[in-house]
Amino acid sequence: MRKGSIIPCLLTALFLASLTGCQGPEGPPGPAATADNGSLEGFAANIKCGTCHTAEQDTNYFVEGRAYQWAQSKHAKGGDSERNSASCSGCHTTEGFIQRMGGGAATNQSAPSPPGCFSCHSPHQRGDFSLRKSTPVLIKSQIATVPDATFDYGPGNLCVQCHMTRDLNPKPDPTKSAPTDSIVITTARWYPHYGVQGQMLMGEGGFKFPDYAYQGNSIHTTATIIKQEGCPTCHMAEQVYPPNLGTGKAGGHTMNIRFPGEGGGEATLLTGCKQSGCHAAITTADFPGSSTAPVGAQTAIAANMDTLHRLLESRGWLETDQNSPNYGLVKIPASGKLVIKPAIKSGALYNYFFIEHDLSLGVHNTLYALDLVRSSIAELRKP
Repeated sequence: MRKGSIIPCLLTALFLASLTGCQGPEGPPGPAATADNGSLEGFAANIKCGTCHTAEQDTNYFVEGRAYQWAQSKHAKGGDSERNSASCSGCHTTEGFIQRMGGGAATNQSAPSPPGCFSCHSPHQRGDFSLRKSTPVLIKSQIATVPDATFDYGPGNLCVQCHMTRDLNPKPDPTKSAPTDSIVITTARWYPHYGVQGQMLMGEGGFKFPDYAYQGNSIHTTATIIKQEGCPTCHMAEQVYPPNLGTGKAGGHTMNIRFPGEGGGEATLLTGCKQSGCHAAITTADFPGSSTAPVGAQTAIAANMDTLHRLLESRGWLETDQNSPNYGLVKIPASGKLVIKPAIKSGALYNYFFIEHDLSLGVHNTLYALDLVRSSIAELRKP
């Protein structure tokens, strides 16, 4: 060996010794690995990371592109993941939702993440991007004497695991119409929560007054493509550039219908609306839903909702103080109890929140929404 080669060898030996020669006593064994936590589901047998996580555009871009879309979604930006208690985390956090879909109860989440990729998919454990669950969903009725209903709209069934009403107490009752019948409301949040879209689409969940002639539902309730695909039919329709300029801002995994327009203002995703057999000539979401809404579904609903709002305010049932934390919600008097007689009229208050929280201004089910708001107005106008 040449003399000059001895020094590098000695340095290498010293380096290796430093890695192994200063070990202390071995510590106690750590806890066994577990997959009980909702965010640790394990991995499918023989799964290969490179199937998705590669530098090639046809695999990596598939994942990253949809992750970028999701980052523009309300799930990412407005999912209220801070609502991480056991009673809310089952929908407002990925971790709680995974627990629910696994058949367990959602628990408190100390470091929650908003509803994201792993809420709807479990690619590492399943080895694919299939939906966690797509079976029909039984939705409990929040109207007394009205039976529960089953939502069955294909992949949309997963959406409605959360986009449905929550338990309400006391429940409004369409049979309580006598002058002496009363309902006592003690919370400003007496409404069917914000996820009512499932019931609105299927024409269930609203309060119906016995003496009003209801027309039924819009075509969205029974259209073949919507029955097969559910919510993704419109909310996840992929745009193509050109001519559409909303790629990455609406549709896909953004699930957005409204998005910032290129020239300023707001644009609307209509790709799903223009599918074969649907609204080929549609140019706006404010589309005439029927002969009873010739000016456009959203315009008609907005006008009627404004009337209903004023009627509810005049009865003192809505909080009008803008400095109140309950502004716009149910107004609870100083006594702590809002008493409504006859109790049947509380159905108008219920319908107001049901339609408002649907967020579509009647697009999901125009005929049904119009009937609910108009029947509520008629009821409040009775002596």
